[in-house]
Amino acid sequence: MNRKTLLTLTVLASIGSVSAATRAQGVQQAEAIAASDVLSQISMYSYREGRKSDLFFRGTPIAATAQGKAEVEYQDGNARILAEVENLPEPALLGPYTTYVLWALTPDGRATNQGVIGSHSGGKGEVETQYGASQFALIVTAEPHFAVTMPSTMMALYNVGDDVQGSESKVTTLTERADYASLGRATLSRVAIDEENPVEIVQARYAIAIAGAAGADRFASPAFETAHRKLAAAETALGGKRKSERRTAPGLAREATVAGEDARRSAMIASDESAAAADARAAAAAAAEAANTVARAAARDAAAEAASAATEAATDAVLAIEAATEVERERSAVAARNDLRERLNAALPTRDSNRGLVSEIGGVQFATGSAETNVSGRESLARFSGVVASYPDLQFKVEGHTDNVGNVAANNELSLRRAIAVRDYLIGHGVAASKIDVAGFGSSMPVGDNSTVDGRARNRRVEIVISGGP
Repeated sequence: MNRKTLLTLTVLASIGSVSAATRAQGVQQAEAIAASDVLSQISMYSYREGRKSDLFFRGTPIAATAQGKAEVEYQDGNARILAEVENLPEPALLGPYTTYVLWALTPDGRATNQGVIGSHSGGKGEVETQYGASQFALIVTAEPHFAVTMPSTMMALYNVGDDVQGSESKVTTLTERADYASLGRATLSRVAIDEENPVEIVQARYAIAIAGAAGADRFASPAFETAHRKLAAAETALGGKRKSERRTAPGLAREATVAGEDARRSAMIASDESAAAADARAAAAAAAEAANTVARAAARDAAAEAASAATEAATDAVLAIEAATEVERERSAVAARNDLRERLNAALPTRDSNRGLVSEIGGVQFATGSAETNVSGRESLARFSGVVASYPDLQFKVEGHTDNVGNVAANNELSLRRAIAVRDYLIGHGVAASKIDVAGFGSSMPVGDNSTVDGRARNRRVEIVISGGP
């Protein structure tokens, strides 16, 4: 029996400490929320420049006592979001879930992961993050792991305006949602989180099982194998005799989780492309058959006329195939770049520019005079490294910036140290050193007002300019 089979059986079977009654309750709740869509009740807000807005969170039927609040400030193309929640139910009671995630919803129905806002035990949670748009809604969903890139159907909380500086509209669509509860009945089972099954290991197993259900073993085999190897390394470390070895297990498991989600995304894209190619082949076959039909009909009347019609039909068929192929090639290129931007945006605020994609480590990640990022910044860089690992052709230029506190020479040196610190962190997480350049611009390129605390915080940043790739 191979390792993949063992993993699937483990995910399906290791629920010994969860009672049958609890499992039934979770399934019923999952079915209830899947059938009770609250999207029509959610408001989307367009926030005014430089103004702070207050929101509160309202619980859905699966989390009726849950509540929370959020503060949003939009400035210079980025919205700073500070969200707090409480009274969340234990996510495992809802199905194969281990955590809660905050999402930003856009007017066209896309959702972006803004970070984990709850633990595997439910209760309280908070997150401070940034989002690169002025119009969005906020929701909180139960998820199988932290690295998800589309929300589940298990919506626990949604935003309601309290003191909003901006205009309001209603959410009308959410283009992608994952019904993990339904998937769980065929592929996943809820796993009791304990010392033998810490949450990081359980999340990695879920991510890999979900990728397998999406066809990753067929459409994204290398990425799928990478996820399996990383999980195996995490499980080996967890069972190690030395404490230093066991301490590495959570980090290895998180890498396996990211790799599993990457495999799922890659499999979905490859599956769509395979289906499009099959459609193109079917269209070409239909065109060829039509040409043959015309040729046969014409042959009954006149051999010369038949030959002319067949030639014209064949030419049209070739042109149709070429046109369809070109359209598909262009669509795939656009989809690949959009997919890369969305995946990067889930780790760090990312925008398009004339130099390429630009990901930013915002000012809240650096203290004045320091080149070190905080824990949130390092976690964001770890997710960023996991994303770019799937794109070997990418090149990076890490550019450091400071506020105007201190003299010019010191700021130039500090900005370079910040860029070098980010570069070294990326190298330590698998990005090739030969692909990274660094530069420090000091306080010469501010994006905020250096006379204010918030403006100086925005100026203390590192931008990663990304070129090459899709």
